[in-house]
Amino acid sequence: MRPRAFAILGLVAASVLGIGVPAGAQASEAIHSYDVAIEIRTDDSIRITEVIDYDFGTAQHHGIFRDVPTRQSYDERYDRVYPLHVESVSATGGASADFEVSDEPGGITRIKIGDPDVTTSGEHTYTIVYTVEAALNGFRDHDELYWNAIGSEWDVPVDRATATVVAPAGILDAVCYAGPVGSTTPCDKLTIAGETARFRRSGLVPFDAFTLAVSLPKGAVADPRPRLVEPWSIGRAFSRTPVTLGLSGGLLVLLIAGCGWLLWTRGRDRRYVGSPVDQTLGNPTGAAQSVPLFERGIAPVEFAPPQDMRPGQVGTIVDERANTLDVTATIVDLAVRGYLTIEEIPKEGWFGKPDWTLHRTDKADGDLLTYERTLLSGLFKDGDDPKLSSLKRTFSERLAKVEEQLYTDAVKRGWFVKRPDKVRASWHARGVVSIVAGLALTFALARWTTFGLVGLPVVVAGLLLTAGARWMPSRTAKGTAVARRVGGFRTVIETAETHMSRWAEEQNVFTRYLPYAIVFGCTEKWAKAFEGLQQMPPDTTWYLSSRPFVYADFGRTLDDFSVTTGGTIASTPSSSGSSGFSGGGFSGGGGGGGGGGSW
Repeated sequence: MRPRAFAILGLVAASVLGIGVPAGAQASEAIHSYDVAIEIRTDDSIRITEVIDYDFGTAQHHGIFRDVPTRQSYDERYDRVYPLHVESVSATGGASADFEVSDEPGGITRIKIGDPDVTTSGEHTYTIVYTVEAALNGFRDHDELYWNAIGSEWDVPVDRATATVVAPAGILDAVCYAGPVGSTTPCDKLTIAGETARFRRSGLVPFDAFTLAVSLPKGAVADPRPRLVEPWSIGRAFSRTPVTLGLSGGLLVLLIAGCGWLLWTRGRDRRYVGSPVDQTLGNPTGAAQSVPLFERGIAPVEFAPPQDMRPGQVGTIVDERANTLDVTATIVDLAVRGYLTIEEIPKEGWFGKPDWTLHRTDKADGDLLTYERTLLSGLFKDGDDPKLSSLKRTFSERLAKVEEQLYTDAVKRGWFVKRPDKVRASWHARGVVSIVAGLALTFALARWTTFGLVGLPVVVAGLLLTAGARWMPSRTAKGTAVARRVGGFRTVIETAETHMSRWAEEQNVFTRYLPYAIVFGCTEKWAKAFEGLQQMPPDTTWYLSSRPFVYADFGRTLDDFSVTTGGTIASTPSSSGSSGFSGGGFSGGGGGGGGGGSW
């Protein structure tokens, strides 16, 4: 509902209910005279001088404001704008003539006069001089100024209103209207003398308009043309035209193809040229090529970890990630190899949680790999017998260092040209940059043009790069060979029950390869395969428990330990805070107008 409607409802309610208008309301204020002088210039602009004799009554106010419509709907597509420039403002009786100009909602330019630190009352005269561009309307046989000398948004009465129009050539005709918006009641007096037309109206009530129309001969002013702008909208910003659809579609295809080309050329593993044997063991010349599309490679059966690889190394080469599972399996491997023992602490009560105590042994760590040594020292940094639960929220930085060293180890061994984590991070960052750039481009195109659709393919490309970052690390030919051999070893571990006869005479195969089963995610399957083997229980002195050894139970227990350990050592410290002639004229129908009031 518009302010005028609110005011009318208020006045009606006051009269019906018999209550008075509050002190300081507009009923106690009035405009004794409102004189408007309009000079039509040859460049299609007008210069307006408004002299407003405003009576504030006894209420204290800072000054007045003048709202001039400078943007109106023109048709379904365009708005018409009237650029306004204030030349000067003056006031009498000691009232402040300070002013500021602002753009308000609804296509209004507000001229606010007064000082927020100074108030005044009584009668004062304000003179406002401003120019409006592109104000006239052009027709086939004449040009015309159709203007609201006084707009319909003044909520105070105007005792006497006058308007004078001076044109650069003889005025052909003139009319004026006064009253509520839509009224065709003529004004009190109209005179035309050559290049000057004068209009007068008395007794305008609140929200009445005083509108005039003056016609000029063609050529008196520059050919009037409305200044049009296309208002912003989602439909306009993302206009679906043959041009925008063609450009965005073509760009989308191009960028998707580019992302696919990057993945194809930069993210594919290399392998040795030659037979399957050459591919897994290396050929004499070392010749290599990109792995052909859809080639899975033959994984020869391996009954032991190739090249004496450790569980952490196996996990890193398999999925190109050094993760918490690889570190957890390494902890178990260190225990199996005698560098520490794991003591089970039974849970207490129905809601208790299991825990384990780690004990450091006296075995020297000189033969350990760098990441193993870092892990071992990190586990016992705060004491020789830590509980696993005590590592919660304290081990994450040490874990990150161990994972970093696992990546470094993989590159040092020639399995990757660059660290996989850094490759993923690099491509992920490029994707994020592309998304941000695409969003910025889309915003700019949508804000100032109708080509918003053209920026979206860049965003899509960024999303593809971000999602595809996981596949960008690539193994060297040596890395692919090792990964395929690891695949052969994994097959053996996952189908252990078919190979039991080979291990019937070997002792401690179960515990020796248990850390690898953890990495491959088949601990319970590995344990179940040994249940029917008639041999002495394996050496599990590195795992201290009050329960008797049973393969299946032990497998489940190690799974529980792995899951708990992974969650514990990866947990991070909690944060410390929270954080607008010809029978169509009427009062209020021209350009300009608007209204004003006191403040």
